[in-house]
Amino acid sequence: MRIRIGDVSLYFDVDGSALVPEGPCMAERPTIIALHGGPGADHSLFKPVFDAATDFAQVIYLDQRGSGRSDRADPRTWTWERWADDVTAFCDALDIAAPVLVGTSSGGWVALTAAIRHPHRFAGLVLDSVMPGPSEERLAVFERLGGPEAREVARRYWSGERGQEIRQAWERVCLPLYSRHPGGHPDAKDRFHRIRWNNDVLDHFRHTLAGSFDPWDRLSGVLCPTLILAGADDPVATPPAARRLADGLTGTPAVLRVLPESGHGVFREVPERAFPLLRDFLCRCPGHSPS
Repeated sequence: MRIRIGDVSLYFDVDGSALVPEGPCMAERPTIIALHGGPGADHSLFKPVFDAATDFAQVIYLDQRGSGRSDRADPRTWTWERWADDVTAFCDALDIAAPVLVGTSSGGWVALTAAIRHPHRFAGLVLDSVMPGPSEERLAVFERLGGPEAREVARRYWSGERGQEIRQAWERVCLPLYSRHPGGHPDAKDRFHRIRWNNDVLDHFRHTLAGSFDPWDRLSGVLCPTLILAGADDPVATPPAARRLADGLTGTPAVLRVLPESGHGVFREVPERAFPLLRDFLCRCPGHSPS
């Protein structure tokens, strides 16, 4: 489905019911807005694993402007602030009163920015594998997981090196290390091919947006309950960075869970542990109690 939000048409998909029969009543379930990473990927990153959340919530998947099946829009609007404001405008257009934002990787940057800019709009915030550690911290994890070659490829890629050769080296050497499944996540190859990539957004992130994201002095503006999930072996969003994020959220109860034997994207890596944490968190969000 598509909906017009300002200057763009955004694609979204819905899984699960907001109202379910419960005896003589219709019980209301919480609504989750799932925000994909990349940037420049799409909502297919959540499928099929997020089907598990439909046992206790309605899930709405949103392709951000410039990504997936949504309009590419003017590249000058590919900013954290615009993406965050699009989420709020999307909820307003569909009359979603108090959703819980679930952001994975850079989608968590969008979710966090939305919660800062619109502090009373959301019932809760779930940040999965979100805050990157300092460069040396990340490179050390890549070297621990993949040796000197992985460290060097990651260094070149993150330094902004351009060209097909470094992109292919990144996909061959470093991307498999995002997962702690032996040989990489079994669904990774198919999932990668399912994505409708906009590499222009990804390159814009590498060369511009990554360096401009600095929420640290605004974290106290987040007022909704927040759950932070981190993989113990995530080479990008490192556990020490997740702890610093939790410590900075002084305006809200923030819960941090570091999951062992997990890489980047704990809902994909360890769903049997991540989804019970999500369900328990929703029970603590104002006005929500999953049936």
